[in-house]
Amino acid sequence: MTEINKSSQQNIKESNMRMVFGLIHKNEIISRADIKKITSLSATTVSSLVEELMQEGFVVECGMKQTSKSGRKAVMLRINSDGGFFLGMDVIKNAVIANLCGLDFEVKESIKLPIEEGQAMVMVMLHAIGRLTRGRKILGITIGIPGVIDPKTNSVISSTILDEDDANDMYLLLKQAMPNVNIYIKNNSGLVALCEKEFGCHNEINNLVSVDIDDGVGAGVLIDGAIYDGNGFAGEFGHMSVDFNGSRCSCGNYGCLELYASIPRILDRTKTNSLEELRNKIDDKDKKVLSDLQLICRAIAFGINNIVNLIDPELIVIGGSAPLLGETFLDMIREYFEQISLIKNKNIVFSNLTVNPVALGAVRYAFNMTFGQ
Repeated sequence: MTEINKSSQQNIKESNMRMVFGLIHKNEIISRADIKKITSLSATTVSSLVEELMQEGFVVECGMKQTSKSGRKAVMLRINSDGGFFLGMDVIKNAVIANLCGLDFEVKESIKLPIEEGQAMVMVMLHAIGRLTRGRKILGITIGIPGVIDPKTNSVISSTILDEDDANDMYLLLKQAMPNVNIYIKNNSGLVALCEKEFGCHNEINNLVSVDIDDGVGAGVLIDGAIYDGNGFAGEFGHMSVDFNGSRCSCGNYGCLELYASIPRILDRTKTNSLEELRNKIDDKDKKVLSDLQLICRAIAFGINNIVNLIDPELIVIGGSAPLLGETFLDMIREYFEQISLIKNKNIVFSNLTVNPVALGAVRYAFNMTFGQ
């Protein structure tokens, strides 16, 4: 019974610690007294928790509270941005992009390492980790990969950019290199969705879907503010059939959205050589190009409508390279969606992120897993 009580008390303490840290992080500057008012914790408990956070280096004092009242002024607290670091990594076909961020999510250092022909991808990842983590207090690492990830084991079930050896050995090799650091491997689209919520001016929205249109088509799903993985296959938006009589996809299905809406397919159908060329023709209202885009935008709208009918998210964010095509492209998608959807006036927008959403979303995920946000 004593051991059970000790365990319960420890759980309560950790929960309170996360709550206090979260308040300091959210408010940027706050006093112990204000924390007490908001949480209803005792002054002694708040002081004890703050002291522990300061000893860990996560929180620092930053001057006195400005007030017109006489008497003792409250000491203010803020997050120590250099009190710990998180590493987020975006693994693409020919490169590894990694961001190192402090507790304030500001990028302290960023690197992009090419993957040469014949070079093991995991070795490049380890090199990036070694360069960015040396001499720093690393609290967590998240790797974003296009592929199907088992959320229970952090293992890569399948990926178009990893060979079998890299997929099988990745997590083990990463843990061997950083045995005392929590490491997470996530589908890149899920991390994009998290980044959209936290850093894309949508932080009040807890249920959203982020659609990534690039070399492939994927989707990240957030439900109640958390990435929804399912058993690893959630978000395979590009392999949703929009035409049962369409061409056969590499996955074995017919008429997959990716056959219509990936950037290479869009350029091929519009007979353009680059996104810049295509955008110019759209802006010039080229009739042939606009006609070619109708089928593409209609297919995307069908796919989005299927998502809306299934989970009815508050927001659909379209990202990847698609925003480069401009508002006319987005308006065409919205127009077709309104024609076919039971739910009218759904909020469908382009991503406004100017950062690498996978790498920053990866940092945020590791932060959330560490501090329970």
